Amino acid sequence: MHRLVIVAGPNRGSSFALVDGDNSIGRQIDNHIVLTSVKVSKRHCTVSVNHEDVILTDAGSTNGVFVNGALVKKHILRPGDRVSVGDFVLELIRVSYMTGAAPSQNAQQMPMIQSHGQVYPMSQIGGGALTENTNPGLEVPKNALEAPDDPVGKIQFAFENRFMPIFYGMLLKTEFRSLVGALMVGVVTLSVVGSIMPMQDLAMKSIQREGLIRAKVVAREIADRFLPALANHAESQIDLSLIENEESIKMAAITNTSLQIIAPQSRINQLLAGGKEAIFANYMAKEFKEGRERGSGLIIGDTVAVYVEPIKVTDPRQVKTTVPAMVVVAVDFSNNLMATGEMGVTYGVGFVIAGIAAFLAYLIILRLSFKPYEVLNDDLDQVLRGELPRVTHEFKIEETAALWNNINAAIQRIPRLGVGGDSASTGETINVDWDMELAAVRALSEASGFGMIGFDQNLTVQALNPQFEEISGMGINAIGQTVNQAARDQAFVALVNDLMERVLGSPSRSALDVFEFSGLNYQVVATGVGPASQSGLSLVFKKKE
Repeated sequence: MHRLVIVAGPNRGSSFALVDGDNSIGRQIDNHIVLTSVKVSKRHCTVSVNHEDVILTDAGSTNGVFVNGALVKKHILRPGDRVSVGDFVLELIRVSYMTGAAPSQNAQQMPMIQSHGQVYPMSQIGGGALTENTNPGLEVPKNALEAPDDPVGKIQFAFENRFMPIFYGMLLKTEFRSLVGALMVGVVTLSVVGSIMPMQDLAMKSIQREGLIRAKVVAREIADRFLPALANHAESQIDLSLIENEESIKMAAITNTSLQIIAPQSRINQLLAGGKEAIFANYMAKEFKEGRERGSGLIIGDTVAVYVEPIKVTDPRQVKTTVPAMVVVAVDFSNNLMATGEMGVTYGVGFVIAGIAAFLAYLIILRLSFKPYEVLNDDLDQVLRGELPRVTHEFKIEETAALWNNINAAIQRIPRLGVGGDSASTGETINVDWDMELAAVRALSEASGFGMIGFDQNLTVQALNPQFEEISGMGINAIGQTVNQAARDQAFVALVNDLMERVLGSPSRSALDVFEFSGLNYQVVATGVGPASQSGLSLVFKKKE
């Protein structure tokens, strides 16, 4: 069993069961699936179900049918495929019984009711949006789309089906140029932070390494200079005042392995206690007692380098080296670090340079994105005026090639005088499909953002687009009414009648005029549609600059 679920557009979340055979989709009430929108044709498309096969067929719709973003005429649907019909995006899902015993006849089944070919759960009748049948015996696959097996395919699948839908959703709510601008700001921020922070970390590590080397050099210098005094027990001769007065020296002391201070004289016999320096010195003292003969250093708090160097004395009686004392030196290298203000300036310069480059790229991307459509819009304008036979496709954008081809194909469907066999000479009355006759003009006007309204030979409204509804205030309920019944302004009625006479009397079946709606002037392009003997009328409204 298959269902179509609306995943985007009006009535999102509604679902429709597909019956075996043909399931028609359109805005008329007699369709199996009714989608109310001016962008949906009366009979838009058909979904045929034959056992496991689900086949989508375009029924000659005005705006076409898209499957996963591609325009199709006929397509075999698979679970997970998304079908775009006007404002609606429907996803095909497969509903199957769970593995195991089939549901018993006594199991609670939600009563169903069928109306106009649609199957609804009884709980949904009487109001509320249609939702998926929640019978406990049914299971809907959570993910009908399966990722490819190859690594590159998996990456592409994840990018298009997991990552990009986030931005597609944003594009539905945010204008394109604003979204691209936000992405550029994010790129600039990441590039600046990502480039400056590693360099800052590298510089910090280099400064810490230099600080540790300085602490080591000072500690060894003290140990070598005052080794004779310690060996001769002349500790009173040790003077560390010059070293202690150096700006970067935080601490310089000689202690025994019990951390009792031997020098400087101002702290003699005191214990080296408190702080991480004392903790590290105590650790090294234990190491020296256990036979270690080499010193070691440590970085404390990112800006202090501590080094402990042993003072080794040879005992002639035991013919071995002992460590009766050690030198503890702490060097503060915070003055070598970049100040907060300097760091801010560095980041600021980085942001300015990256921002200028990103802004230039932003402008280039916008112009590259919009220029082809500006050319298309100009070409469509000339086509509607009869100055060009077709729109040009000069820009090398592979993804839009199908759009240009479809537009040119639609242009070729616009009826021309003397083409297709006119019945004027025979006097026969032809049943005209006005939806089909007006389809090309409507598609072109909507692509250009122009207002459009179409009439049959009796000046009965057969089609209008949302742009014209916005311009004139005439809604979809005007379809099927004559211009006298539908129009709010008698001046518009006079315009339509005048243009109809001019079109019928023109060899090119076209005419131009200017009309005012709500204080704005619009250029009106009138074109005869249908057979010459039963000529209808299409009007395209373009706001004058």
